Amino acid sequence: MIFRPMSHSGLLFVLFAHAFFMTGCTGNGRDPMQANEMVIGFSARPKSLDPRLSTDLASARVQQLLYNSLVKKDIHSNLVPDLAERWEMPDDVTYRFFLRENVRFHDGTILMARDVKATFDAILSDELGSLKRAAFEKIASIEIENDHQLVFRTSEPFAPFLINLVQGILPAREAFKLDQADRIEPVGTGPFLLEERQGEEYLVLKAFEDCFSGSPRLDRIIIRVIPDDTIRLMELEKGTIDFLQNNIPPDSIPRIEQNPRFEVVSAPGTSIYYLGFNFRLDYPPRDRRVRQALALALNREDIIRHLLGGNASPATAVIPENHWAYNPRVEQVPFRPDHARELLEEAGYPIRDGSRFSIQFKCSQNKQSRRLAEVIQAQWAQIGVQTDIRSLEWGTFYDDILKGNFESYILSWVGVTDPDIYYSLFHSRSISPNGRNRGQFQSEAMDILLERGRRIIDPDLRMEVYSEVQELAAREFPYINLWHTHNIAVMDHRLQGYRMYPAGDFDSMAVMWWMRPGD
Repeated sequence: MIFRPMSHSGLLFVLFAHAFFMTGCTGNGRDPMQANEMVIGFSARPKSLDPRLSTDLASARVQQLLYNSLVKKDIHSNLVPDLAERWEMPDDVTYRFFLRENVRFHDGTILMARDVKATFDAILSDELGSLKRAAFEKIASIEIENDHQLVFRTSEPFAPFLINLVQGILPAREAFKLDQADRIEPVGTGPFLLEERQGEEYLVLKAFEDCFSGSPRLDRIIIRVIPDDTIRLMELEKGTIDFLQNNIPPDSIPRIEQNPRFEVVSAPGTSIYYLGFNFRLDYPPRDRRVRQALALALNREDIIRHLLGGNASPATAVIPENHWAYNPRVEQVPFRPDHARELLEEAGYPIRDGSRFSIQFKCSQNKQSRRLAEVIQAQWAQIGVQTDIRSLEWGTFYDDILKGNFESYILSWVGVTDPDIYYSLFHSRSISPNGRNRGQFQSEAMDILLERGRRIIDPDLRMEVYSEVQELAAREFPYINLWHTHNIAVMDHRLQGYRMYPAGDFDSMAVMWWMRPGD
């Protein structure tokens, strides 16, 4: 091999490239390391920074940086203290919480028991109309014992009570502001505070130096909402975005993994994609045989392999396979289009003029959602069912789902932790706006099981009840369960301290930092 001396211009190029890589300056001159900031790309805008009201994922992620709860989930989804230093249960309906002292809100005021009480009183009030009210309806009383101690009493044993307390706390002065003209200030106790907001598309969060858990290592987190997958990925590769999580096009991941500028982190998650139906309507999917046929016509394995890049696992239930309440006796719905056709014939839907019936199918304008809808459309066409796809801007799409303005749709539940989620999804009392039973599914047998499950404190006995719930759901098809997605994060390789939480929570953002030359 012959080595030749490098020219002066070539040496300058190498030195410039080395400096460019080490300092992190991007093509547009941005230097996130120097600014000590991280830009996160969102695919959907947060609908609200109010922790009492919002139920969408984007809002929840921002609120995890702004607020704290009495308790929180750790990296293994176990409940651990947060604003509460500890708690005790003298009996099955009493919870006494001991608050940390000298916890400050972003405005400098000290957290008191009255702030906690006011937050939950507001959620339970008729005036607020919070969609979270159903989660706390078993609260019989909240009593303040002193400035840093309060007692919750439930009207009956209520197993999911503690997990429901993962709920951001506001100052009492903000907790009862109800209307848009009197909108709350997003004042929490979290590691970051709101510094700037341009609509909900551009948010700047500043490190809260007096945070009780310690000052964040990053000075700022900037959130940019970019709905288009391609543009969001281009911004990442240009260096104007530093971090993406669970909004990366699967077919782009192999290319990103080959780029030394990025680190890709992947792990099984607790989120589920599903197909929902509207049981208020007098249309074919009201018949259980039709819903079963639509499920049998879907080749989940093929979709996961070719469209999701293998980054998901087929779902047999809303809760994932590694969940303590999971029922392994429930079998995966097989891909059997011939049986699907037989069921549709049996249900009275023969093929006429080329199809059996047509169903409207709503999804967001996200590129992956549209592609999923098109694949489902093609697979249902093989059994004679036509699909009218309506791809809508995220806000419009989500509002339609909340209002019950749909025939069928595809969505996900993120961060499934407690099996009591079934109550919110399928109990007749949880029909929107009282809960998340948006399709208005009703079953007396399901109601009885779900009421029993939330009154049992013993985990082994709860498991028996929720095993029956999963078996009933597998027979009735209130949803078509699709797959549990894997969590995937992509970030600048110099970002350190990130930990992947099963639900994709942002808790580790407060301890992330930029690795500098020489570290």
